[in-house]
Amino acid sequence: MPRICFVTCRRWPEISESDRLAQRALERRGAVVEARPWNVPGADFRGFDAVVLRSNWEYHLDPEGFRAWLDGLERAGARIWNPPDLVRWNLSKRYLHALQAAGVPTVPTVILEAGTPDGLEAVMTRHGWRAVVIKPEFGASAHDTRLVTGRTVAEATAAIETGEIRRPVMIQPFVEEIRSRGEWSLVFIDSAFTHAVLKRPAAGDFRVQPRLGGTVHAASPPAGVLAAARAALAALPRAALYARIDGVETPEGFQVMEVEVNEPGLFFTHAPSAAERLAEALLRAL
Repeated sequence: MPRICFVTCRRWPEISESDRLAQRALERRGAVVEARPWNVPGADFRGFDAVVLRSNWEYHLDPEGFRAWLDGLERAGARIWNPPDLVRWNLSKRYLHALQAAGVPTVPTVILEAGTPDGLEAVMTRHGWRAVVIKPEFGASAHDTRLVTGRTVAEATAAIETGEIRRPVMIQPFVEEIRSRGEWSLVFIDSAFTHAVLKRPAAGDFRVQPRLGGTVHAASPPAGVLAAARAALAALPRAALYARIDGVETPEGFQVMEVEVNEPGLFFTHAPSAAERLAEALLRAL
């Protein structure tokens, strides 16, 4: 009887609504599934046949602490999914540069480093970007994400200089199609496409997270969207048990905004059969 851990976090220690579908799928196949928050002192991860990074949120608030926890788990011989080296690669948004170098169509990204003279306004001017989205290099769920225009660049610059928004800071041109066409999330289990959702922001916003008023609907991606997502998946440094590719359709084609192999929400409530696929893939891996 396999014993499987779904890793959660201190603020949300229970298995998420979506992941409960995967939990039940595993339990129907004879496994035992338990939740453990990664950032609660004394949490015991010994004795599990698999440790699966699912809702291990809050890592972006303490990336060094999360890395240390992951390193210790690996040294102890835990079998971790996704693999730790792939997760480490995914923690920093710099992976977008690697995808771009591999020919994956991505939203252009500039990293504003700590200790450099470059400022936000200078980056916007140099690239001709009238509106940009900024976020920390280590970020999740739109934490410290801002839409910046010429009218708000001074305020955003001050937030960076005072440390309110931590450097390194990721800067991307604002893609207006987020509002008009929405953001795609395509889910892959064991390298096979299973389902997709289309996320739209609330009126007047640009962030698609439901907690900020965004909506999520199951949808069938166009062929070009799926092809670009497959290209992003193929560019990963190693195969993933589960992955989510986020992006937006633009006049130049689909552009990848994020590749999530650490703790992606997999929207199983919109595609319960995909939870079955994850359970089968994980048990095969064991």
